[in-house]
Amino acid sequence: MPPRMARRMMARRMMMHRAMSEGGCHGRYEEPSVEDKIKFFEEYQRDLEQETADVAERIRRLREAEEGAAEPTVDA
Repeated sequence: MPPRMARRMMARRMMMHRAMSEGGCHGRYEEPSVEDKIKFFEEYQRDLEQETADVAERIRRLREAEEGAAEPTVDA
């Protein structure tokens, strides 16, 4: 896995951890409400779906580039 992708995945995990533990003061942890959890996870799911679409697009471009390079050129 490229370092940039690994950093992005770790940052996403840390963001999720921080978001779920926010709300308490002075180190106390208050459980987020169910509505807050649903909202957070729906947003997180949208982010993951967008990331999946971006990865699929990169794969498509790489395959197209590979196919273009593999085709022999015909000079007329």
